[in-house]
Amino acid sequence: MFLLQEILRVRNTRQSEAITRLNWIHGLMKPNAGFVRGIVARYLGNPTDYLILRAWDDRDAYLAFRATPDGQDYPKSRPEGLYEGLPVGREWDLKIDSPGSIEGDYMVRSIYRVGPDDANEFIENRRRHDGLALQVPGTAGLQTLRCLDGDSEHSDTFLCLARRTNRDAYNAYLESPQSAEYRAGNRRGLYSTVSTECYEIVDEVLP
Repeated sequence: MFLLQEILRVRNTRQSEAITRLNWIHGLMKPNAGFVRGIVARYLGNPTDYLILRAWDDRDAYLAFRATPDGQDYPKSRPEGLYEGLPVGREWDLKIDSPGSIEGDYMVRSIYRVGPDDANEFIENRRRHDGLALQVPGTAGLQTLRCLDGDSEHSDTFLCLARRTNRDAYNAYLESPQSAEYRAGNRRGLYSTVSTECYEIVDEVLP
């Protein structure tokens, strides 16, 4: 799976307008072959930032959409001053998909920096993490993705997305025996944590 990530800073007075527009864009993508989902999630650390995730079967499917009239035209209709993009790793490749059996709109987004020779070990360590995390009630699914952006700053960067039912479920995981077991099994120096942020999914479009 190929994932496009954006973080948009939205004008305080135009929040609903931005969500409506992003839903419309994802609606244009929905009928196209290879579209997996479009997500709009509000950052819980401030009232203006939104995480946008657009998942496709592969990069070619996304490029095929962008070659269509809808794909070429929608950026041209962006209202002036509605939002601005913040610097963020844009293109990602799915390495692990660990779905749960429930739904959840509380998302934890973590960015990790990994040494150039440690990527495979990091991925296997995340498989171990996911197997433990899914044992904790309230965990709706987890994904690990590797950055595809072409510069060395991002080439060994990983994005981990965890969906849970609510903040209490996240706290329950952090305080669980499974979380303690995961931490105890980590090799010191395998990765560094760049950031961990919490979001609320406010709009999701599926095929």
